[in-house]
Amino acid sequence: MRAELIIDLNDLGTEIGKSLGREDVVYPSLGTVAELWSALGIEVSAIRLVAPAFTNDAEDSFASRHQDAWWTTEQAFLDDYNFDVIMRYSPTGESGPIAIDELVTTIALSRSDAFASDDDQAVIVMSNSPGVAPAVSHARGASVLIAGTIIHDSGLAHTRLDLSWMGLLKNRFTAISLPDVELRNGRPWSGDIAVSTPYGGTEGRDLELATLPSFAESVAIFDPAYFEITEGSDSISPRDAGVAAVVHTLGLGALLHIEDVSVYTGSPTTISAAIYRFAADHPDIPIVLASSRPSIIALSSDLDSFGIMHPQRVLRLCMTERQSSFDETAFATDSAACRIVIEQTLTDPLFATGDEVIDIDQHNAAMAAAAAAGGVAALAEYGEVSSPSPTLTLYANPNTIRETSENWREENKRRFLLLGATGAEATPADSSEGVFLPISLGGCTDFLVRRPALRPGCIVEGVLHRDGGRWVIVSDPIERRRRKRAKTAVPVTPETETSAAA
Repeated sequence: MRAELIIDLNDLGTEIGKSLGREDVVYPSLGTVAELWSALGIEVSAIRLVAPAFTNDAEDSFASRHQDAWWTTEQAFLDDYNFDVIMRYSPTGESGPIAIDELVTTIALSRSDAFASDDDQAVIVMSNSPGVAPAVSHARGASVLIAGTIIHDSGLAHTRLDLSWMGLLKNRFTAISLPDVELRNGRPWSGDIAVSTPYGGTEGRDLELATLPSFAESVAIFDPAYFEITEGSDSISPRDAGVAAVVHTLGLGALLHIEDVSVYTGSPTTISAAIYRFAADHPDIPIVLASSRPSIIALSSDLDSFGIMHPQRVLRLCMTERQSSFDETAFATDSAACRIVIEQTLTDPLFATGDEVIDIDQHNAAMAAAAAAGGVAALAEYGEVSSPSPTLTLYANPNTIRETSENWREENKRRFLLLGATGAEATPADSSEGVFLPISLGGCTDFLVRRPALRPGCIVEGVLHRDGGRWVIVSDPIERRRRKRAKTAVPVTPETETSAAA
């Protein structure tokens, strides 16, 4: 059996230090890590390290220098290894590392998918954190197992690593010897105790997680605890129906499935795992992130590192103000999620009562009634419900939605804009005879932390300033809506937007 290792470097270093009776982090020899797994019957094909990207604060200086010195030394030996080594860095905020578990988990899921057709390849996550459990439960391809000195859930595919083994990983030139460990039935045993579930097994995998109803055409990750509006001294959470109303008004998706992540209280990492799964399993649907959770900000700022596929389909709703969690500028990439500012005129719809929508229970009841009455055509319109949905918001009349969206855009003078030759001016993208006006950025915390990459020729969304002399930009460049300018004006509506995306 071959395996790629996904290692939480700081966690493993802490365990090595603990085994040696030291309070500080002790980093491993990667060649010795491979020898450990060889003794357990696994050939290491690659090692992917996840480490914190330290800040420049004085208290981080020693940890940063320590990590850099180890990595510099280790790189001198990489040519001697018969496996690849890749390092990924997770951001660090005011209170410490952000999204370590999330990054480990999504990398493991992406490698599982990459080896879906290889029965002799596994993915091993070396971490003691209970937060990495979704790497096993959300996997669809090659088997994923957790390896640590602490196994929080024995129902997951796992390998238990003895703490005394960790101290051996520091020794670069000493051969690994694991006393009383033998291979039996394809997995290691210590005495009469199996230290591993069968390699290649799928214990703990749940194929029902992060699935969509067959008729859903978009999904929103709604995080009530991290998507609030402050009024005076009170914080108010929008409703799921209100988030759906805003998504429809902005033309970001249709037949919207709302994934309410408040049910993920046991493992916030599950949110990132669900985002990965939706992006990987449904490449044609838009994914809207309604969350300012620090780990989700990190993910949406650096989609490539988190292995999120089809980044042009990922959009993040941004309140005009939020508390900054870390400096995003280091994670700004061309593939970052497009950020859409929720303007003041859109805050009221966030608290929609749901009078205009049909929730999943009502929809299922209507389908059952149609079936009982022989309404086969009614059932065929949506298809069979293959799995339940926490909230599937279905607008009864799509024409009304398009009309509402068009009216709102017209009232607020919101347009798709084509940036000019310098990127500092713009004109309506649906008119070849429009006048270029200067641009400025909307008053959004996210834009202040990481400015949109406004390049000449890009399409963005903007609102005409009340003085009529400039455009106020309220989105990142929207690659999925890029279009050629027509000689005749074409009204910008969700309908034309959909056809352009196609």
